[in-house]
Amino acid sequence: VLPSGRIILPLYSDGFYVGLMALSDDQGTSWRPSAPIAGALLNQPTVVRKKNGTLVAYMREEGDLKHRVLKSQSADDGETWSVAEYTDIPNPNASLEVIALKDGRWIMIYNDSEAERDTLALAMSDDEGTTWRWIRHLEQQPGGSFHYPSILQSRDGKVHITYTHAVNGQKSIKHVRINPDWIIEK
Repeated sequence: VLPSGRIILPLYSDGFYVGLMALSDDQGTSWRPSAPIAGALLNQPTVVRKKNGTLVAYMREEGDLKHRVLKSQSADDGETWSVAEYTDIPNPNASLEVIALKDGRWIMIYNDSEAERDTLALAMSDDEGTTWRWIRHLEQQPGGSFHYPSILQSRDGKVHITYTHAVNGQKSIKHVRINPDWIIEK
C-alpha cells in the first residue's frame, strides 16, 4: 500500500511471461491493470518502494537465457514501468522477494545459483538496491530444494521468512525468524 492509499498487487502471466500490477485507488473495491512490464520472459514480480517514491520490481527470468534477476522501475506509482533489465544477481529461474525494512535497508531472499535451488540466501542493501553488500545463506545443501520464499518484518523488528524446504525426500514449509543484523554479522 502506497502513502497515497493506492494498493498494488503484482501479477504475471505464465503464458505470456509478462509482469504487470493490479492497481486499486478505492481500498480494493475496484481494480485496473498497470501498463505491462516489457522484458525477456518475466515472472513473479516483487515490488519495493524507494524513499523518493520510485517503485522497483524485481523478477525471475522464466527461461534459460542469462540466469539473472531482472529489475524494472516506476516513477508514477505503478502506472507505467521501465523495460526490465538484467541485474548481476544470479538466479536459477526461481521466485524471490524484496522488502524495505523500517530502518530503510532492503532485504532480498533468493536462490543465489545459476542452476539449482539448493542454496537460499538473504542479501542486504543499505543503498536501496544499488548494491547488495552483505549476503548470508539460510540453506546450502546439495540435493536440497528451497524455493518460493516470503519475507516480512514484524512490529518488534524481527524478520520472518517462510519457504519450501525439501531435503532427502522430506518436504515441508520452513519458518525462520531473524534479527536483520544477522545478515551482516560474520
